[in-house]
Amino acid sequence: MATLELRFAFDEKGIKSFAPSLVGQIMSYWEDDTRLRRGRVTAAEVKRDRYGNPYVEVEIEGPGEASAPAAKSEAPEPAASV
Repeated sequence: MATLELRFAFDEKGIKSFAPSLVGQIMSYWEDDTRLRRGRVTAAEVKRDRYGNPYVEVEIEGPGEASAPAAKSEAPEPAASV
């Protein structure tokens, strides 16, 4: 799961109402300025940098990552006959 800092040209009131709307959205972002990635936003939080400017910190789940492992079947395996 990738964690990114996103900066927008909003005032504090606007950014606080915008951040929750990002959760569940598909977002494209650059990884190391070389690869374009795409993922679903799983969490968004408004934070402040050391100068007091607000920004949004998001956690993005990639296409191969799952937030919860798939449930396995509880059925017992059949015994091998010899």
